[in-house]
This record gives sequence, structure tokens and C-alpha cells, in this order.
Amino acid sequence: MRLHFRRFRTEQSGLASIEFALLSTVLLLLFAGGFDLVFMVSAKRDADRASTLIAHAMATCPNSSCMSALINSYSPRQANALVRYPNAAIKLYMIQNQSGTIKPCSGTDTTLTDTKIIASAKNILRDDDVGSAVMLTTTYTSILPKALMSYISATGATYTGRTVDVMSNIGAVC
Repeated sequence: MRLHFRRFRTEQSGLASIEFALLSTVLLLLFAGGFDLVFMVSAKRDADRASTLIAHAMATCPNSSCMSALINSYSPRQANALVRYPNAAIKLYMIQNQSGTIKPCSGTDTTLTDTKIIASAKNILRDDDVGSAVMLTTTYTSILPKALMSYISATGATYTGRTVDVMSNIGAVC
């Protein structure tokens, strides 16, 4: 028995294959995790950038009817603008500060309940200012195996880009 145990301890054939199999699995998971991290950061950046660009485009309208028309025409074309994120949800608002209260004048939704947009609008818009608000939400689904994703998030990472931009002080429009 001792002879068999000594021979087993000194045997080297196949050792490199076993070491490679163990190390390559760990390295592959690290590579996939790094890849996922880069794409998660990219999804967050893209959501922020898209919401900023859309809000600025809305705010460059010369009057409220132009902004309403832009909101109505943008909604059906959303898939063309956000090709990388087909599951993105976007809410567009024309808002006005009326005596410290932020009211939506028009948009894809009739009520504005997002507290971060309301707080940002109160800081940016003066009394009777009209502005645009955009809230873009997208979800990134990981490429990591489902067993590992249960430790992070089974549904993926959700990012929301919020932007408020000032149009002008054109008086009451709501």
C-alpha cells in the first residue's frame, strides 16, 4: 500500500492538464466579469448621455407647441434612437415651475412623480420657467452564468438617466 501511495505522489503525467483546467476556469470567469463590468458602466453612461441629449433637444424648441410636437413625434421613434437598448423605457415631460411647484404641461405621462427630477427642476427652474425633463431607464443583462448572477442580481442591472433642462421664461403654458 505504501508503495502505491509513494508512486501516486511522485507521478507527474497529467498534472499540467489538471492545473490548466482549474486555472483556466477561474481566469475565464474573471475575464467575463471584467467584460460585464465594462458593459455595465457603458450602459449607465449611455442612459445618462441619451437623457441629456434628448432633454437639450427639447429645450432648444422656440415655443411650447414645438416641444409638444417633439414629444409626440419622438415616442414612436424611440427604438430608432436607442438601438443598443431596445428594452429602454423613456418618459418625456414639458414642465413648468409655478410658484415653487413643478407641474407637467405635456408629455408621455400625465403625472410627474419622480422625486429626483422634481428636486432637480426646483433647483434649476425659476418661477414661470418652462423646461424639459427626461427619464430614461434601461436594464443590462449580464453574460455571467446564472449561478453567479444570483449573487449579484438575477434580473440584471437597471440604470436610470434623469435630466432637466431649461427652455425659457415664456410665461404660463400649463
